[in-house]
Amino acid sequence: MKNKHFRNKSRLVFILVMIAVSSVLVRLLIEYRFDDSALLYVGIPFLIALALIQIRDPAEPRHWKKHYLNQLIDAFIIMLGSSVLLFEGFVCVVMFMPIYLIIIVVMFAINVIRDRSKKQGPGTLGMHVLPLLIVVSAVEGTSPVVSFDRDEQVSVSRVVDKSIAEIKNNLTQPMSLQKNRQWFLSLFPMPYHIKAETLSPGDVHEIHFKYYRWFINNLHTGRMLLEISEVGDNHIKTTFLDDTSYIANYLQLKGTEIQLEKIHEHSTRITLSINFKRKLDPYWYFSPIERYGISKTADYLITEVIARETR
Repeated sequence: MKNKHFRNKSRLVFILVMIAVSSVLVRLLIEYRFDDSALLYVGIPFLIALALIQIRDPAEPRHWKKHYLNQLIDAFIIMLGSSVLLFEGFVCVVMFMPIYLIIIVVMFAINVIRDRSKKQGPGTLGMHVLPLLIVVSAVEGTSPVVSFDRDEQVSVSRVVDKSIAEIKNNLTQPMSLQKNRQWFLSLFPMPYHIKAETLSPGDVHEIHFKYYRWFINNLHTGRMLLEISEVGDNHIKTTFLDDTSYIANYLQLKGTEIQLEKIHEHSTRITLSINFKRKLDPYWYFSPIERYGISKTADYLITEVIARETR
């Protein structure tokens, strides 16, 4: 009984130490402006996984499934604990959690295969190459030399039963974006106030956000300023002049373009393109997620704003 109590206490101390170390490392990356790089999103989980793998309690379950399940639980606790110490909001935790768990699980899987290969004979080259690839991936974004192109564009098209004149009229009407959204979009707060009553070149629309980082408190407010840059017979271009919303932590919105193609008198093909700059690395994780989120946002805007039913 005493040994079990001692092991539990040691495990708790180890977890607390790892939470503290992870928090300090993250603060250092923020201080030296590497918090947008893969050092944060790949490097930190890699180091945590190494520590968990190297420190193994002899009394831990011998079966590898139970052992690594316990370690995965420890890794999850370390992530949540360091997020609390760093005052991270709900959205940040949701964005970070999948890649964190991916790196942890990959490292655990490599270690399981390595242990088995030791019993059966010489280890495979892959068991050395894969950790090396993770280390190399962790330096992405630390300089332009090791960064992928950050400029992105997502376009969504839909044919609607409205004329071009009706669509343009929709864009001058009061907007509300509080209706039911696709599951991924529902994770993110939407604007609570939109000032967009004109559609003339040079006009600036205001989009206001409120984001409770901890659901009911720690309020963060911000706004977007969207300029109507160009209005033609069949297209509308906008430019984002400023963005202090929570979205600016993840990507920089640059502008939009709406193309209107007349199908017949009361039918139009709408193509909404959104240009943005990805801020976070690694590319292989954040680019697909951000493109997916932007595509669902574009689809939502076409349905609920551009082609909505107005009275």
